[in-house]
Amino acid sequence: MSVAKQENDTNKFKDELIGKQLGDYRLTSRLASGGMARVYKAMDYKLQRQAAVKVLEQDRIDGDKSLTKRFLREARAVAALEHENIITLYQFGEESGVYFLAMKLIKGKDLSEELSRLRKSKTLMDVERAARIMTQVASALDYAHAAGIIHRDVKPSNILLDKDDKAILTDFGLVLRASVETTLGTAFGTPRYVAPEQAISSNKAVPQSDVYALGVIFYEILTGQTPFNGDSPMEIALSQISDPPPPPRSINPNIPVEIEKELLKALEKEPEKRHPTAMKLVNAIQRGYGLPVTPDKTSPTVKIEIPQSALKKTQEIGVQTISVPISEEIPIKAQQRTKTPMILMAFAAAVALVLAGIFIFNSISGSGGGAATGALVTLIYDENTFTMINGGDYPLQSQKLLFVRGVENDRDDFSGDRIAGDVVPPGKCFQIVLQGSQASVPPQCQPISEHRHSQVALVEPLLFYWRAETQDSGKISTFEIRYDGEVITRCDTVSRGQAGECRFNWPVTPTAVPQ
Repeated sequence: MSVAKQENDTNKFKDELIGKQLGDYRLTSRLASGGMARVYKAMDYKLQRQAAVKVLEQDRIDGDKSLTKRFLREARAVAALEHENIITLYQFGEESGVYFLAMKLIKGKDLSEELSRLRKSKTLMDVERAARIMTQVASALDYAHAAGIIHRDVKPSNILLDKDDKAILTDFGLVLRASVETTLGTAFGTPRYVAPEQAISSNKAVPQSDVYALGVIFYEILTGQTPFNGDSPMEIALSQISDPPPPPRSINPNIPVEIEKELLKALEKEPEKRHPTAMKLVNAIQRGYGLPVTPDKTSPTVKIEIPQSALKKTQEIGVQTISVPISEEIPIKAQQRTKTPMILMAFAAAVALVLAGIFIFNSISGSGGGAATGALVTLIYDENTFTMINGGDYPLQSQKLLFVRGVENDRDDFSGDRIAGDVVPPGKCFQIVLQGSQASVPPQCQPISEHRHSQVALVEPLLFYWRAETQDSGKISTFEIRYDGEVITRCDTVSRGQAGECRFNWPVTPTAVPQ
C-alpha cells in the first residue's frame, strides 16, 4: 500500500483508531480513507516490520452486512496468490468488532499519481517504461486468472509503484471467483475503467473484463486521457457499453497504426473479441513499438497455497493446494454470453442502474441502500458543481454539518448553516456551483425545477473543498464530512476534468429521526 497519498495531511485529523492494537499491528498513522475502509500505517513490534492495515468502517458494516463477507473474500483472494507483482498479505482478523487486513507497506506512489504528475507537466510516459510497468501488471493478472480469480477493479490507483518502479497490483476488494461466486451487488467497478459487460452486472465479469481495464490504462498512458468521460458515473458507464472509443491517433497522432489497432481490440464491446490474456495485449504493444517481447513465464501448472495462519479469529479456511492447468488462452464459456445488440444492452443497463440505484464505484464503497444509522446521503461532484442528495424520507438539519479539506477553519471549509433554511428536505438536492458556470445535474435531481432545494454560488475553484488542487499550489486527495464535530467519512477529491461520487449515512440524532 502506497504511503505517498498525503500522509502528513491526514494525520492532522484526530482518529480514534490511531494507537490501537489490531492483531500483531499497532496503528501509528492514517494513510488514506474511502467510503468503505480506512488505511493505516502500522508496526509489528515483535518482528519490527511495518505494514499497511486496511480497516472496515464500522458504520458501513452496520449499514451493509455483506461488507464483512466481501472483506473476508478479499483476504482469501490475496492469501491465495503468491506473485511478486501482487500485494503480500500478512494477517486478517477481527478485534472487538473491528475487521482489519494487514498487508505489505509499499513505499512509493501509485500509477494514478504518476499519470497525474505527467499530465500536469504536459508530457506522456516513456513507452519503454510504460511497457515494463504494464508487463508486470499483466503477469499478475494472468496469474490471478489462472487461479480462477477476476480482479474487477483494475485501475491506476490500484497499481502501486515502489521506489524501484516495480508495479504491485493491490485492492482485491471486488474480486470474483469465476464460475464459483456470484457478485454481492448489482454493478461494481470504476466507471472510467469498467468493461461493458461488468457495467451491466458484475457477475458477467470474465478475465477479459480485466484485460479491458488494462487496455483503458494503456490508452490513458499513450494519449493522456481515458477513452470515455462524462458528467456522471452513469453517463460514463453507458458510454462504455454503447459508444465506440475515440481512435487513439485522433488524440495522439504519434501512436503507430498497429498500436491503435491493438488498443481498439482491447476495448471491444464483446469480451471474446479482445486479447485472450493480459500478456497477449502487452506483447502486441511491445511488437507494435519494436520492443523486446516479454516471454510468458507462467508454468503449465500453478500451485496455490492458502495458509490458515493468514486468517485470524475468523472462519477458518484451512490449508489447501489448488493445481491449475494453464492453456495458451483463457477461454470464455459460451453459455455465459449471448450477443445482444449494443443498443439493447445500453437500454438494459440504464434500466438496471436506475432501478437498482446501487452502482458502486471507486469512491463509493458500497453501503447500498438501507441506512441503519440514518438517511442515505449521496454526493455527486465535478470540477464546477457539488450536489448533495437527501435519499431519506425526513429533512436533514444541516447546522452542524461541515465539509473540511485540509485544516479545519481554513478558507475552503463549507458549513451546513450556509444551506437555505439550514435543512435539506427529503428527496431534494442542494448544490454548490462555480459562479457564472452552468451546474451539472445528476439524474437523481432531474428535473431540477422539482428536485433542487437551494443553490450556493462560489467564486474561487481552488477553494472548493471537493477539488484536489489548492490555492497554495498543493494537492489534497480527500475531504472530510463532519457532523457535530465528529468525522462521518472521507471522500476523494477530484481534479479538473474529473468527477466523483461518495455516500454516507446521516447520523441519527434527536433532530434527525425519520418521521
